[in-house]
Amino acid sequence: MKKTILLIHGWDYNLYTKMTNSNDAWGEYNSFINMLEEKYNLIKVNLPGFCSSKEPDQKSWNISDFSKYINECVQNKKIDIIIGYSFGGAVAVDYKVTYKSSAKLFLIAPAIIRNMNNSKKFAKTPSLLMPIRNKIRDLYVSYIIKNNEMRYGTKFLKNTYQNIVRVDKTNDLYKINSNDLCILYGSKDTAVNPNKMISTINDDYKKCIKTIENANHDNIIINYVNDIKKELNKFDK
Repeated sequence: MKKTILLIHGWDYNLYTKMTNSNDAWGEYNSFINMLEEKYNLIKVNLPGFCSSKEPDQKSWNISDFSKYINECVQNKKIDIIIGYSFGGAVAVDYKVTYKSSAKLFLIAPAIIRNMNNSKKFAKTPSLLMPIRNKIRDLYVSYIIKNNEMRYGTKFLKNTYQNIVRVDKTNDLYKINSNDLCILYGSKDTAVNPNKMISTINDDYKKCIKTIENANHDNIIINYVNDIKKELNKFDK
Protein backbone atom coordinates (compact mmCIF):
# COMPACT_ATOMS: atom_id res chain seq x y z
CA MET A 1 0.00 0.00 0.00
CA LYS A 2 1.30 3.43 -0.91
CA LYS A 3 2.19 5.85 1.84
CA THR A 4 0.56 9.27 1.87
CA ILE A 5 2.35 12.60 1.52
CA LEU A 6 0.80 15.93 2.46
CA LEU A 7 2.13 18.82 0.37
CA ILE A 8 2.21 22.37 1.77
CA HIS A 9 3.19 24.98 -0.80
CA GLY A 10 5.22 28.15 -0.37
CA TRP A 11 4.34 31.85 -0.35
CA ASP A 12 4.56 32.79 -4.03
CA TYR A 13 2.74 35.87 -5.35
CA ASN A 14 2.26 34.07 -8.67
CA LEU A 15 -0.08 31.74 -6.77
CA TYR A 16 -2.26 34.52 -5.40
CA THR A 17 -5.86 33.90 -6.47
CA LYS A 18 -6.03 37.24 -8.29
CA MET A 19 -2.77 36.45 -10.13
CA THR A 20 -3.60 32.97 -11.45
CA ASN A 21 -6.42 30.93 -12.91
CA SER A 22 -4.95 27.72 -11.53
CA ASN A 23 -6.76 25.67 -8.90
CA ASP A 24 -3.57 23.82 -7.98
CA ALA A 25 -0.66 25.45 -6.17
CA TRP A 26 1.58 22.65 -7.46
CA GLY A 27 0.38 22.91 -11.05
CA GLU A 28 3.68 24.30 -12.34
CA TYR A 29 5.78 21.52 -10.83
CA ASN A 30 4.75 18.57 -12.98
CA SER A 31 8.05 16.70 -12.84
CA PHE A 32 8.17 16.98 -9.06
CA ILE A 33 4.57 15.83 -8.64
CA ASN A 34 4.96 12.99 -11.14
CA MET A 35 8.04 11.77 -9.27
CA LEU A 36 6.13 11.67 -6.00
CA GLU A 37 3.08 9.96 -7.50
CA GLU A 38 5.23 7.04 -8.63
CA LYS A 39 5.49 5.93 -5.00
CA TYR A 40 3.02 7.93 -2.88
CA ASN A 41 -0.56 9.05 -2.61
CA LEU A 42 -0.64 12.84 -2.48
CA ILE A 43 -2.81 15.30 -0.59
CA LYS A 44 -2.45 18.86 -1.87
CA VAL A 45 -3.91 21.82 0.01
CA ASN A 46 -4.20 25.37 -1.36
CA LEU A 47 -3.68 27.79 1.51
CA PRO A 48 -6.26 30.60 1.89
CA GLY A 49 -5.76 33.35 -0.69
CA PHE A 50 -3.90 31.06 -3.07
CA CYS A 51 -5.18 29.36 -6.23
CA SER A 52 -8.89 30.09 -5.76
CA SER A 53 -8.90 29.16 -2.07
CA LYS A 54 -11.18 31.63 -0.27
CA GLU A 55 -9.64 34.16 2.08
CA PRO A 56 -10.92 34.24 5.67
CA ASP A 57 -12.78 37.22 7.09
CA GLN A 58 -10.00 38.09 9.54
CA LYS A 59 -7.66 41.01 8.96
CA SER A 60 -4.66 38.69 8.94
CA TRP A 61 -3.41 35.25 9.93
CA ASN A 62 -0.36 33.94 11.76
CA ILE A 63 1.46 30.70 11.07
CA SER A 64 -0.62 29.02 13.77
CA ASP A 65 -3.77 29.86 11.79
CA PHE A 66 -2.37 28.15 8.73
CA SER A 67 -1.45 25.02 10.69
CA LYS A 68 -4.96 24.99 12.17
CA TYR A 69 -6.32 25.19 8.62
CA ILE A 70 -4.11 22.26 7.59
CA ASN A 71 -5.35 20.27 10.58
CA GLU A 72 -8.96 20.88 9.56
CA CYS A 73 -8.20 19.78 5.99
CA VAL A 74 -6.55 16.48 6.93
CA GLN A 75 -8.56 15.38 9.97
CA ASN A 76 -9.00 11.59 10.11
CA LYS A 77 -6.51 11.11 7.27
CA LYS A 78 -3.37 9.06 7.77
CA ILE A 79 -0.37 11.20 6.78
CA ASP A 80 3.03 9.51 6.63
CA ILE A 81 5.22 12.36 5.38
CA ILE A 82 4.68 16.10 5.13
CA ILE A 83 6.60 17.96 2.44
CA GLY A 84 6.73 21.68 3.13
CA TYR A 85 8.32 24.00 0.60
CA SER A 86 9.57 27.47 1.66
CA PHE A 87 6.83 29.04 3.83
CA GLY A 88 5.12 25.66 3.74
CA GLY A 89 8.06 24.35 5.74
CA ALA A 90 7.30 26.75 8.58
CA VAL A 91 3.65 25.71 8.53
CA ALA A 92 4.65 22.03 8.52
CA VAL A 93 6.83 22.51 11.62
CA ASP A 94 4.10 24.39 13.47
CA TYR A 95 1.48 21.81 12.50
CA LYS A 96 3.54 18.82 13.60
CA VAL A 97 4.45 20.38 16.95
CA THR A 98 1.02 21.84 17.72
CA TYR A 99 -1.09 18.85 16.68
CA LYS A 100 1.37 16.12 17.67
CA SER A 101 1.35 14.65 14.18
CA SER A 102 3.13 11.33 13.73
CA ALA A 103 4.12 12.29 10.18
CA LYS A 104 7.76 12.74 9.29
CA LEU A 105 8.85 16.13 7.90
CA PHE A 106 10.69 16.52 4.61
CA LEU A 107 11.32 20.26 4.30
CA ILE A 108 12.52 21.80 1.04
CA ALA A 109 14.10 25.26 1.35
CA PRO A 110 12.04 25.94 4.49
CA ALA A 111 11.64 29.54 5.66
CA ILE A 112 12.11 28.84 9.36
CA ILE A 113 15.00 31.13 10.35
CA ARG A 114 14.24 34.83 10.41
CA ASN A 115 16.23 37.99 11.13
CA MET A 116 14.31 39.94 13.75
CA ASN A 117 16.64 42.94 13.88
CA ASN A 118 14.79 45.04 11.31
CA SER A 119 11.47 44.76 13.12
CA LYS A 120 13.12 45.88 16.38
CA LYS A 121 13.81 49.30 14.84
CA PHE A 122 10.12 50.06 15.20
CA ALA A 123 9.58 48.50 18.61
CA LYS A 124 9.27 51.90 20.32
CA THR A 125 6.87 53.44 17.82
CA PRO A 126 3.95 55.04 19.76
CA SER A 127 0.70 53.13 19.24
CA LEU A 128 -1.04 56.20 17.79
CA LEU A 129 1.59 56.40 15.05
CA MET A 130 1.53 52.69 14.17
CA PRO A 131 -1.03 53.02 11.31
CA ILE A 132 1.12 55.72 9.68
CA ARG A 133 4.28 53.70 10.22
CA ASN A 134 2.66 50.60 8.75
CA LYS A 135 1.44 52.50 5.69
CA ILE A 136 4.89 53.97 5.03
CA ARG A 137 6.46 50.54 5.53
CA ASP A 138 4.06 48.87 3.10
CA LEU A 139 4.63 51.51 0.42
CA TYR A 140 8.39 51.27 0.87
CA VAL A 141 8.42 47.47 0.65
CA SER A 142 6.01 47.36 -2.28
CA TYR A 143 7.36 50.13 -4.51
CA ILE A 144 10.92 50.93 -3.41
CA ILE A 145 12.18 47.46 -2.58
CA LYS A 146 9.62 46.10 -5.10
CA ASN A 147 8.63 43.10 -3.03
CA ASN A 148 6.01 41.45 -5.23
CA GLU A 149 4.52 39.46 -2.35
CA MET A 150 3.44 42.80 -0.88
CA ARG A 151 2.84 44.66 -4.12
CA TYR A 152 0.31 42.19 -5.54
CA GLY A 153 -1.27 40.96 -2.33
CA THR A 154 -4.78 41.63 -1.14
CA LYS A 155 -5.14 43.41 2.19
CA PHE A 156 -5.37 40.04 3.94
CA LEU A 157 -2.27 38.68 2.22
CA LYS A 158 -0.25 41.84 2.83
CA ASN A 159 -1.09 41.89 6.52
CA THR A 160 -0.45 38.18 6.83
CA TYR A 161 2.86 38.42 5.00
CA GLN A 162 4.03 41.02 7.50
CA ASN A 163 3.19 38.57 10.28
CA ILE A 164 4.89 35.51 8.89
CA VAL A 165 8.18 37.11 7.87
CA ARG A 166 8.87 37.86 11.54
CA VAL A 167 8.40 34.33 12.87
CA ASP A 168 11.41 32.12 13.58
CA LYS A 169 10.54 28.44 14.01
CA THR A 170 14.02 27.15 14.85
CA ASN A 171 13.20 26.31 18.47
CA ASP A 172 10.20 24.27 17.37
CA LEU A 173 12.52 22.05 15.36
CA TYR A 174 14.02 20.85 18.62
CA LYS A 175 10.62 19.52 19.67
CA ILE A 176 10.75 17.13 16.71
CA ASN A 177 12.71 13.89 16.80
CA SER A 178 15.69 14.42 14.51
CA ASN A 179 15.06 10.99 12.93
CA ASP A 180 11.71 12.30 11.70
CA LEU A 181 13.22 15.36 10.05
CA CYS A 182 15.03 16.11 6.80
CA ILE A 183 15.87 19.68 5.75
CA LEU A 184 16.89 20.11 2.13
CA TYR A 185 18.50 23.31 0.84
CA GLY A 186 20.05 24.47 -2.40
CA SER A 187 23.64 25.65 -2.03
CA LYS A 188 22.79 28.88 -3.88
CA ASP A 189 19.59 29.67 -2.00
CA THR A 190 19.70 33.36 -1.04
CA ALA A 191 16.07 33.61 0.06
CA VAL A 192 16.27 31.56 3.27
CA ASN A 193 20.03 31.55 3.92
CA PRO A 194 20.97 27.88 4.45
CA ASN A 195 24.40 28.89 5.77
CA LYS A 196 22.72 30.65 8.66
CA MET A 197 20.67 27.55 9.37
CA ILE A 198 23.74 25.33 9.32
CA SER A 199 25.68 27.66 11.62
CA THR A 200 22.75 28.22 13.99
CA ILE A 201 21.13 24.83 14.44
CA ASN A 202 22.12 22.51 17.30
CA ASP A 203 24.75 19.92 16.51
CA ASP A 204 22.30 17.06 17.04
CA TYR A 205 20.19 18.41 14.20
CA LYS A 206 22.91 19.23 11.71
CA LYS A 207 22.62 15.66 10.40
CA CYS A 208 19.09 16.55 9.24
CA ILE A 209 20.39 19.16 6.79
CA LYS A 210 21.16 18.08 3.23
CA THR A 211 22.42 20.34 0.45
CA ILE A 212 21.82 20.17 -3.30
CA GLU A 213 24.71 21.80 -5.11
CA ASN A 214 23.92 24.78 -7.38
CA ALA A 215 20.19 24.74 -6.63
CA ASN A 216 18.52 27.96 -5.54
CA HIS A 217 15.26 28.74 -3.77
CA ASP A 218 13.09 28.93 -6.88
CA ASN A 219 14.50 26.18 -9.08
CA ILE A 220 15.13 23.44 -6.52
CA ILE A 221 11.80 21.69 -7.15
CA ILE A 222 11.94 22.34 -10.89
CA ASN A 223 15.45 21.43 -12.02
CA TYR A 224 16.63 19.15 -9.21
CA VAL A 225 13.84 16.59 -8.96
CA ASN A 226 16.21 13.62 -9.20
CA ASP A 227 18.33 14.99 -6.34
CA ILE A 228 15.22 15.43 -4.22
CA LYS A 229 14.13 11.89 -5.07
CA LYS A 230 17.44 10.47 -3.88
CA GLU A 231 17.22 12.30 -0.55
CA LEU A 232 13.58 11.35 -0.07
CA ASN A 233 14.34 7.68 -0.75
CA LYS A 234 17.12 7.74 1.85
CA PHE A 235 14.88 9.50 4.35
CA ASP A 236 11.90 7.18 3.81
CA LYS A 237 13.60 3.80 4.09
